[in-house]
Amino acid sequence: MAAFDEVELSGIRRRLLPFCYQMLGSPFEAEDAVQDAMERIWRARDTFDPARASITTWAYRIARNVCLDRLREAPRRPLPRDLQEPGIEIGAPLVPAFDVPWLIPAPTGWLSGSEVESAAERRSDVRLAVTAMLQSLSPLQRGAFVLRDLVGLSAAETADALEVSVASANSALQRARVAISTGTRRPNTLAPTAVERYARAIERADVTALASLVADDLVFEMPPVPAWSRGRDTYRDFMVDFFLRRGEDWATAPISANGQPGILLYRLTPDGRQPHTVQIFDADESGAIAHVLVYQDPRLFVLFENEFSAER
Repeated sequence: MAAFDEVELSGIRRRLLPFCYQMLGSPFEAEDAVQDAMERIWRARDTFDPARASITTWAYRIARNVCLDRLREAPRRPLPRDLQEPGIEIGAPLVPAFDVPWLIPAPTGWLSGSEVESAAERRSDVRLAVTAMLQSLSPLQRGAFVLRDLVGLSAAETADALEVSVASANSALQRARVAISTGTRRPNTLAPTAVERYARAIERADVTALASLVADDLVFEMPPVPAWSRGRDTYRDFMVDFFLRRGEDWATAPISANGQPGILLYRLTPDGRQPHTVQIFDADESGAIAHVLVYQDPRLFVLFENEFSAER
C-alpha cells in the first residue's frame, strides 16, 4: 500500500475539476464534487495500492462515483431552447425558473495546466455546445468521452476509472463521439474585434450598432429565464426596451468561457460599478454573433470576475 502527499493531491484536484464540470454541467456543482472527491481520496489514502491502479485512474474513479451520485438529482442541465419554443414578450417581466438545473459555463482558465488544456488546443470539445450535448448522454458515455477525448487517458485507463471493460468503454466513447458530431455544428470563429465592438456598443447603449453585429437568426437566451428568442429584430426590440428600463450607463470587461469569448457587464451608478450579467458569444459561418447567452447570477459573476481580475 502507498500514501501520497498534499502536493500530489493538489495536482489531482486540478485534474478533477474540468472532469467533474463536463460531467455535471455546472462549475459550482463541479467544485462541490471535487471537494467531496478529495475528502474521500484523503480518507482512503492509506488504502491506495499502486500495484492495482495508477493514482490518476484511482482518483478519477472516485470522482466519477461522486458525480454519479449527483447526477441522480440533476441528470441533465438544459438551456432555455431545450425546453420550449422561442418567444419573448418585449416589456413583460422576465420570470426566472429557479427550479430548473440550468447549464452553466465555466471559465476557460480552469483548463490551464491540465491535460485538458493540451487536448483543447487540438480540439474544440470544451465549447459550451459540447458540454450541453454531453448532458443528453448517459453517465458512462459522458465519462468515456471526457476521459478519452478531453483528459487524454488511454482506453485501459478510462475503463479502469469507469469500472467497466475496455470494450464497454470504447463502445461508450464511440456512441458519444457520434452523438456529439451529429448534435453539434463545427465551431466558427467570431470576426476580429466583433466582441470588442459589441462591448463598446453596449457601453454606448447603441442598439443600431449592436444589431449590426448579430446574425439574422440570432439565438438570445437568458437562463434562468426560460423565455428566449430567435432573430435580430426581436433582439433589437429587446435591447431598446432594456436601455429604456435600465439606463444607458454601462461598462464591460472581457472574459472567456468554455473556450468562447464573452464579457462581464457592469451597470454604472453613483456608487460605482455594479455587477449585472455574464455574457457569452458564439459565431455563425460568416463570423457574426449567432448566439448571445446571458446569465444574471451573482455567483457566476464573482467566479468570472475573480478568474479574470488579474488580467485587468
